[in-house]
Amino acid sequence: MDVVMPVSLPTSAGTRETLDMGYPILNLQKLEDPRVSIHACAQKYGSQAIRSIFEKLEERSSPATFEEINLSDNIIGDEGAKFLKDGLSGNGKLKRLILPRTQIRSAGFQAIGGLIGSLPSLEMLVLSGNLADAEGVDDEFSKGLCKNQSLKSLCLAACRLGHQGVATLCDGPLRTHPSLSHVSLNYNRLEDAVCGSIVKMLAVNKTLEYLELCGNSIGPAGAEGLVKGLIANKGKLRRLGLGQNSIRLRGAKALCTHFMSPEGQLLEFLDLRHNCVTYPGVAEIRNMLKKPLEDDEHNKGWMLNLGGRQLMLNAF
Repeated sequence: MDVVMPVSLPTSAGTRETLDMGYPILNLQKLEDPRVSIHACAQKYGSQAIRSIFEKLEERSSPATFEEINLSDNIIGDEGAKFLKDGLSGNGKLKRLILPRTQIRSAGFQAIGGLIGSLPSLEMLVLSGNLADAEGVDDEFSKGLCKNQSLKSLCLAACRLGHQGVATLCDGPLRTHPSLSHVSLNYNRLEDAVCGSIVKMLAVNKTLEYLELCGNSIGPAGAEGLVKGLIANKGKLRRLGLGQNSIRLRGAKALCTHFMSPEGQLLEFLDLRHNCVTYPGVAEIRNMLKKPLEDDEHNKGWMLNLGGRQLMLNAF
């Protein structure tokens, strides 16, 4: 493809590299060469490269026309997040902003929150692997998410949000966001206490279809609480991920009972793997579901196919 807007950017190694700023996808996760490591990628472009992009565009009186920006694994930090906010605020083209593992912390999340509230076309925001803590998603981040009307997918896995951070989101923007259909909260140090906020959010949310809560420490009581939220939700949520928690047999039974009940028929996908259910526990649940291990030739693995619906369950 012909280069339409060459721009020379500084790298962290002290060199410069020419990139095309006229292409609709800006991808700075350069891993095409098998000899390039994630570490090498992370060290290549920093916050100054982000600043330089928008300075060069401003010099040419050319607004950013990117539909997707992928800065995965580049160490841009809070300063880089601020440069993104300054350079992209009000941009009507951007649809996907992908920033996992970029060492953005709480202040950077606040900057990104101020940005997303001004983006009318943004559909995907990925911030996973950045240690925001609870204060990162408070204040400007939540306000920006409330202002946004277009976002469909929000990935906040492994952001160390904890109960307070997720409660802030559930009590605020996740309750009434008009278009958000997928939220990932995997690996955020969540325990049973968070389920009360999630239940209240599910009771009023009208758009969320897929909620990921895998890799946390939700226990049996939390799982039973989530069943109440699913009932109150009346089938709007279609997919729920709870793998790698601690719900054990008691929690798994409660969720499987709901999955098979008339109220749970709209739930299309339920992941309960790696929850210490034990083999006897799996056998008990399979018998309860009338899908016994010894008789069902098509469902001997982790996944039970029930028409077009899927239930993921194993012993350990």
